[in-house]
This record gives sequence, C-alpha cells and structure tokens, in this order.
Amino acid sequence: MKRLIQTSACLALALSFLSLPALSQAQDNAADNAVPDLGPVFERLDQVIVGLAKLQKASGGNAKDKSLKIATKQLIDLNAAFESLASQLADQARAAGKQADSATAAAKLLNQLVALQTAAPDQDKRPAPQPKWEYKSIFGDSRVALEEEMNLFGGDGWEFFNVASFGRGTAAFARRPIK
Repeated sequence: MKRLIQTSACLALALSFLSLPALSQAQDNAADNAVPDLGPVFERLDQVIVGLAKLQKASGGNAKDKSLKIATKQLIDLNAAFESLASQLADQARAAGKQADSATAAAKLLNQLVALQTAAPDQDKRPAPQPKWEYKSIFGDSRVALEEEMNLFGGDGWEFFNVASFGRGTAAFARRPIK
C-alpha cells in the first residue's frame, strides 16, 4: 500500500510539472503563429522524466517499484510522441507556407491578366495613327521612259497610285510614308 501511495505521489508530481501554464503557453503561441511552440511542454516533460529517473535510483531499483518504471517509460514514450507531433506540425506549416506563396503568385498573375484584358478594349477604341505622306509626280513623253523612271522611284519606296495622260505626255503620281 505504501508503494501505491508513493507511485501516486510521483505521478501527481509528474502531472504538476506538466502544469496548465506550460500547455496554455503552447496554445497561446499556436494562436499567434502557424506552428505552436511546444518548447515549454517539452522542457517540463524532460524535467519530469529526470525527476522520475532520480526517484527510481533513490528507491534502489527493486521489483516493488515496477509501477515507477512503467510510469517513467510511459512518460518517455509520451515525450517521443510530442517530438514527433512537433516535427509533423513544422512540416505542415512549411507546406502551408509554400502553398500560400503559390496562391499569392497565382493571384498576382490573375490580376495582371485581368488588367491586360480590361486595357485591350481601350486600345481598340483608339484610332490607329494615320501615316504622314510625301508626294511626287513625274512626267514622261513615252511609256517606256516613264516605266523606267517609275521603277527607279519604286525602288526608293515610292508607291504609284495614279497615272494620267496629258495630250502628248503622261504623268504618274506617287507617295511614300514619312518616317
């Protein structure tokens, strides 16, 4: 009976180390950050394990303290489970951060696309700039001489838009855009 009372006292001591302030601090940090800070919980759990190990050594390690050994092992397993959980939460937070970055980049691209689509109709409404032209007229007595001169001017970018006959001669009218 005495050993049962000692074991109960040890477990009560262990639970007092895992007090509500440490757990509530971890929860408060979880509300502030994406990843809860379980550091205080781990520290207290480590303190409990060390305290139980000291009690186990002080009791001489006899068979009657089997419940103390079981409690120590369970707390060690609980500590390992907490550490695994913390690692999983950190991985999830990193994945969520990457997903948030991708969503932000997609939103920026979507905003750019919308801006381009709304600007396109405005550009269609604007009149196309009218080119400015320079004009030239040439006269020739024969058709062959006029054609040769038109070919020379055509090589320089002149576009002939009208040819007219005047009595004994012919006139050709050309234009080209001013650059």
